[in-house]
Amino acid sequence: MRNTLLYIPLLLAPVVTSTPAWNEVNKYQVDGSLCPLPTYNSYPCPVICVNEVTQCPQQLRPSCGPGMAYCVDGTCRANCPAELVSGCACPGQPALKGTVYPCNVQTADIHNFVATNKTAQSKNACGSAVGVSGALADWDSANPTGMMWGDCPAPDYGPLTFHEPIFLALYVFYASLIGFLVIWSIYKYIRERVIKAQFTQTVQTNVQLAKQHEKEAQKPKDSESEMNSDNPEEDMIIKAYKRDIVGIFFFGCYILQTLGMFAYMIAMVYDYYQNYYWFHGSWTIQSSTFMGMWYVFFFWFAIMTLCRSRLMNFYRIQCTYADGQYVQIEKSEPAIILLEDEDKLTTLVRRLEEIGKRIVGLDVVVTTSVLRKTRSGTKYFNYQCTRFVYHPESQLFLPHDFHLGETNSDFAKLKEGLTMDEAVNREELVGPNFIEVYVPNIPMAILREFASFFYIYQFTALWLFYYFAYWQVGVADTAVILLSAIVKVVVRLRSEHRIKKMAEFTDMCRILRDGKWQDMSSADLVPGDVFEVAEGKVTPCDAVVLSGNIVADESSLTGEPLPIRKFPLREDDPTPYDRMGAGKICTIFAGTIISQAERTEKNKPVCALVTHTGTGTDKGELVKKILFPTRVSFVFDEQIRIVILILLCCGLIMLGLAIWLYTSGTSAWFYAMFAICQLVSPLLPAALVVGQSVAAGRLKEMNIFCVDLPRILMAGKVQLFCFDKTGTLTREGLEFFGVQPVEDVNNITENRNNAVNPKFVSQHIEDVEQVPRLAQLALASCHAVTTLNNQFIGNPVDIEMFRSSKWQLANQKENDDYVDTLLPPADDPNADRKPIHVLKRYEFVHARMSMSVAILDTLTNKVHIFVKGAYEKIKDLCNEGSIPPNYDDITSNHARHGCYVLALAHREINLEEIGGLAAFRQWTRDQMEEHIHFIGLVIFKNQLKDDTTENIAELKRGDTRTIMITGDTALTGVYIARQCGMADPHAKVLLGDYDRVSHRIVWTDVDEPDTFKDVDVDQILMNKHHTPVELAVTGKAFHWLCDHDLIRKYLLDIRVFARMTPSGKVQCVQLHMERGITAMTGDGGNDCGALRAAHVGIAMSDAEASIVSPFSTSVRSVRSCVELLRQGRAALATSLTGYRYLVLYGQVMMMLKIYTFYFSVTMSQNVWIAIDVFITVFLTYALSQSKAADHLAPTRPTARLLGPQTLASCMGLVAINWMYLAGAFDLLYKQSWFRCNEFDANAVDISKWWLLADNYEAMVLALMCLYMFINNAAVFNFGYKFRRAFYRNYTLVFLWLLYFAIVSYWTLADPNRFGCLFRVNCGTKSVLEKYGYSVPDVYIEDYNTPLGMNVMPRDFRWKLWGLAVANMASTLMYERLVVLGPVHAWLAKKFPVDRLKVKV
Repeated sequence: MRNTLLYIPLLLAPVVTSTPAWNEVNKYQVDGSLCPLPTYNSYPCPVICVNEVTQCPQQLRPSCGPGMAYCVDGTCRANCPAELVSGCACPGQPALKGTVYPCNVQTADIHNFVATNKTAQSKNACGSAVGVSGALADWDSANPTGMMWGDCPAPDYGPLTFHEPIFLALYVFYASLIGFLVIWSIYKYIRERVIKAQFTQTVQTNVQLAKQHEKEAQKPKDSESEMNSDNPEEDMIIKAYKRDIVGIFFFGCYILQTLGMFAYMIAMVYDYYQNYYWFHGSWTIQSSTFMGMWYVFFFWFAIMTLCRSRLMNFYRIQCTYADGQYVQIEKSEPAIILLEDEDKLTTLVRRLEEIGKRIVGLDVVVTTSVLRKTRSGTKYFNYQCTRFVYHPESQLFLPHDFHLGETNSDFAKLKEGLTMDEAVNREELVGPNFIEVYVPNIPMAILREFASFFYIYQFTALWLFYYFAYWQVGVADTAVILLSAIVKVVVRLRSEHRIKKMAEFTDMCRILRDGKWQDMSSADLVPGDVFEVAEGKVTPCDAVVLSGNIVADESSLTGEPLPIRKFPLREDDPTPYDRMGAGKICTIFAGTIISQAERTEKNKPVCALVTHTGTGTDKGELVKKILFPTRVSFVFDEQIRIVILILLCCGLIMLGLAIWLYTSGTSAWFYAMFAICQLVSPLLPAALVVGQSVAAGRLKEMNIFCVDLPRILMAGKVQLFCFDKTGTLTREGLEFFGVQPVEDVNNITENRNNAVNPKFVSQHIEDVEQVPRLAQLALASCHAVTTLNNQFIGNPVDIEMFRSSKWQLANQKENDDYVDTLLPPADDPNADRKPIHVLKRYEFVHARMSMSVAILDTLTNKVHIFVKGAYEKIKDLCNEGSIPPNYDDITSNHARHGCYVLALAHREINLEEIGGLAAFRQWTRDQMEEHIHFIGLVIFKNQLKDDTTENIAELKRGDTRTIMITGDTALTGVYIARQCGMADPHAKVLLGDYDRVSHRIVWTDVDEPDTFKDVDVDQILMNKHHTPVELAVTGKAFHWLCDHDLIRKYLLDIRVFARMTPSGKVQCVQLHMERGITAMTGDGGNDCGALRAAHVGIAMSDAEASIVSPFSTSVRSVRSCVELLRQGRAALATSLTGYRYLVLYGQVMMMLKIYTFYFSVTMSQNVWIAIDVFITVFLTYALSQSKAADHLAPTRPTARLLGPQTLASCMGLVAINWMYLAGAFDLLYKQSWFRCNEFDANAVDISKWWLLADNYEAMVLALMCLYMFINNAAVFNFGYKFRRAFYRNYTLVFLWLLYFAIVSYWTLADPNRFGCLFRVNCGTKSVLEKYGYSVPDVYIEDYNTPLGMNVMPRDFRWKLWGLAVANMASTLMYERLVVLGPVHAWLAKKFPVDRLKVKV
């Protein structure tokens, strides 16, 4: 019965009066007979103190070498100074009278030892051992007999009056904390009330004066309006504050009080090691005082940390904006909360947290900025790198935005620049064109790092370690915490310096001011300025091109792989300006490099008009998103709060158990606090994010760069992956496939006049030399290609088309009236090559899906207008009679075979009829693109990249739905989707397009359009599980579905979104984000918005510093997307693994504590250090080194800390460990050599915990738990589906085997130097020698148990080792077979979790 109780040490009992609670130590042998009284081996005897050295017993008489004398302090010296303190002196007792020498120390065996009579028995045995007849006197300062025992009585410093200096100092200090706070609060309240009253009176006086002078009374202002404004646009509250001399004094006192907290805690720790001298030797009073100070310290720093952003303003006076020196900005910070599904407990805790934060004012982000004045007296402040200016009419601080115009024409007319006065005034309102990024110095960065709540918890806990004789672990933990914090600071500073280098930019540029070009700093640019665009320089702001042709390299900003040609705005263009839409081809962006700046007018430089500066630029907005990102709260961020609450509840249970089973009073509190510190590991938050850092490093090795680490974990949960087509799934360049013109195209004008029915030629023409001349002219001229360093610059499609035409761009134009001059190919170099001249050009605009050009053909002296664009758009623009009847069939057939199809239209004009060239130059784009006739199709082949198909298949095997969002035609998109395996090749594909006649979506079978012209998509989708079906929609259909709120109904059935504009791509991605975690990838350019919007965006850009999305890669392959998901899943699994390891560390600690409370034992200091420093820290690191699995698994890792799999793992392992530990003690209690040698806690002072490890119970407990701590890491090292196999984490396998070997050596080996260092299988030297063991040649502090050793018999050591190995094997098998293996698979199939179910 006694043994079975060992399995349930937590079983409740009505009364507990002894330790251990349910068995009496050393009472019965294994056979049930009573134990004999034990012998205390080598008991350390008290020192004998004598007046003369000769009085010492012969065997204890000290001796010194020649010329040396034995002194009263127990040392040999050449001479003995008079001021030496006797080794027999006792603290808190009267000084010794006369000279008193300590004899040498001795040990003695105490037979029939009774712990309750230890003092008397020890003195008798020790006296007998040295032949001292009669009982020696106890310690007496007078030493009347000349010989006495040196045992010091309890220090007697007199009774505590609580008026001692330490108490007086504490009274004054803590009274000052409360007093200063109350005095300042009252003073602050009165001052602010006075200011408010004065301001109210001033407002009322002004209102009365206004009423006297005006017939209409003005509405009086609220007295709070100038002191506290609510800014609705920015959703922030702004309060003004000013310094106060009294506040400065009290703030200085606050700093001193904070430092005083440290000083007093250090003093208390010091006094603990001085035997509580300042408290007259009273452990109870001293420890109780320390407990109170500890609580005050914790709450002081916790409140300071939580309110740190408001602290400075608390010691300032709130005032009006007119008198203010600082502003406090309070802004709500919405977070993206990503939960796998709704959890009632998590939701409840989050709501309670929100309510609590709202009550104490922590639901907003508080920032303080200096309130400044411009030269004109306008108040402003800088917030998040943006200047906010005060507007008296609205009483709001707002970022100023200059309205330069609405249309392209408005902007194009602003060519005269600004006056210096205008520029100065504008600079005051928007600030300099400079994004200042604050990077703290190293001391401030360290202070910022430690200003978090968990650091306060860590360092408050460490005070317990330093105080309660556990300073070695305290020092080690402090070193680990400081080292990890410094590493984090260094990494963060490097990142911030990189952002600072990227964001802060100044250069010299020429600015048009007061009608003159002046060399000035780019920081002086303001909206409305005109500046010269210089080749080779970085664009300093967002601007529109006013004159000249520009080629800009935007790769660092948008990820666009090729330089982009930019064109000047036209004064005759009434189109509304949209810098991210149609106006993009006229806009140069801050941070981009000007590769070429070509003048179009002789005496006019290439210049641009500034539209946005600083953070108003597109680059500035991206920098702000990096510097001030939206907080992402993952599911484990929400559930970690619940976990910590659960662990704290466990800590309260431990407090109760400590009082019940172990000890009472302050000692119980200390043991419980240690238990809480070990349950809630200080490494826990780091474990949840360590996977991110490791994954970021591995992604960088694969040329995938990350600027937002939390997004890596989001990548591990991606369910939907959206792809751009061209350059992402397919090769960057299209291949020219030929032209399919209408018949007799060279005579198109006459044929149209004669109403000849147009027909396509029977087959497309691949050889460009066989193409009719009119179509050749279109190929050669209808583009915006230019050259830079002998390289073509422009749209890749235009470049391929122009290159295939074999025409050449002339190096120089014949006339400035021409935009470009082109030369035909010449078989004979000496032949006369008649050029064509481009008279006018309107560049391609995504919104119009077309471009147009007018040329002069010098061979025929005719002027031709060519219009090129999407074949649907050109069909709408052309005269209806010029469209062949089979137009739709031909274009659809090309698209269905994966071709990229453009259409060409033509118009011939007579300059004399329209008023000459000057009049023609005034034509608008609409005039140029009307009355045009279709002349043919230009066909390109869109080839898949070599590795696209296999990587799309990998994503689909990884249970990731892939979606195409392209600007190309729907049929081409469907063809590519089928070719790469994105769409099921055997599935029916229905194409939805908007029908303008019926004003609805018409769904057509792409394979049999004639048979299934208009099908009921809903009916077909009802049978999709039996008959696979995929949907595709055009851009028009997409917007119609959005407008009619039907898009969500079909969203997860649509595979291809075609003809999507940049804004349409953003909307499409956002819709998918509503359904699951969504990723987007593209090659930049028109994908920027969608890349920025997605949960996970990866830009395929050659620029490492691309900031258009959280991820960028120079490896322009879908493989990068696979790698991102692989590493994201591995990072998420690693974070959860680290979390589970540390939670299980806490649970093993809890189990260990329960046993230590029950048996009143503990482990040795060095074992604690080994666990807390070497095993836990190193294995936590090693767990993070497991690499990602080679392939994506068909499931995603869980992110739930309280999910069934996580709970099953942790709870099952805890149960197994409990059983084996109980089994080990059951085995121990069956040993005859152990019974009657049990540890008797009555023989020692329990508050001195370091005396409780020298026994069999503590050693068995330590060894079993050491195996558990080591094996827990191995248990969680299984790669499962997301990380590589167990054995491939070489770091962890090495440490696991090393630690296992070390602990096995401790378990199995006879007494040795290494084991004795940890007090395992060791003992007092004389006892080891007595029992026939070899004595290690190392210092061993005497054991404090009667047996004097804890060496186990060899057979038991092997049994215990076998039990530990079985424990390790059982936990490994449970994790592998039950949690991760077939049992889990069966349960998952039997009880499936409700998740997003889509066809991948």
